[in-house]
Amino acid sequence: MSIEGRVAVVTGSARNLGRAIAEQLAANGARVVINARSRDKVDEVVAELKAKGYQAHPSYRSVATPEGCAGVIADAVEGFGTVDILVNNAAIITYRLIHEMPDEEWLDVLNTDLTAQFRTTKAALPHMMEKKWGRIVNVSANAAMAGSAHRSHYAAAKGGILAFTKATAKEYGKYGVTANAIAPLVQTDERSAEGEEVPYGALYSHHNQTTRPDLQTFSAAPDTVMPRAHPRDVAPLVAFLASEEAWYITGQVISASGGRWM
Repeated sequence: MSIEGRVAVVTGSARNLGRAIAEQLAANGARVVINARSRDKVDEVVAELKAKGYQAHPSYRSVATPEGCAGVIADAVEGFGTVDILVNNAAIITYRLIHEMPDEEWLDVLNTDLTAQFRTTKAALPHMMEKKWGRIVNVSANAAMAGSAHRSHYAAAKGGILAFTKATAKEYGKYGVTANAIAPLVQTDERSAEGEEVPYGALYSHHNQTTRPDLQTFSAAPDTVMPRAHPRDVAPLVAFLASEEAWYITGQVISASGGRWM
């Protein structure tokens, strides 16, 4: 997967799937911008990548604001001179029934999970258009296609990502820019409606040991044929979509969900 020397921005990359994607891109030779609001967590990931001989640059911006979205791209240009690859991963989540959900909560999730992807893409596109090369990978979710009880705002945002991805692909293919989305189903830390962190597997009752001795995953649901994967199992898919070899793949939604039925 040819991404040697490319500059990659991964939003929300201090933990979970974003971190795994950033680590994979760095391992494949990309210069990576690590982004999150937590300075300590960003610095930790940057230090670990540099200790392995990779190139990494910090960005402490919040994509919940227009300024933060533009700032993430500006940080990439400041650190590495340009941006070639944009992975829109940052997202928040809460749990609430529709009739109990305040407007503010609905808007907060859509702002971070959907509108931020528009804003970062808007800021990155001129750099990609100038060099006639770019890769945009938007992280959607299985909820975009199957819906999700108690997470209607999250499902709506993730569904919007799919349409936005296809529109981006149609508008910018002539500039050598591809846009694709992934819909993963992996074990991650999530946050409850009260803001408290829910650790890996706490939402699932059945434990399964995989063939990988370093991982213990949790079965997701009866309609999933494989146990819940680790973010590291999805990251290579993003690296491929960001590569030179994936130049003819655009406007697609790839589900990495362990065979979950829609």
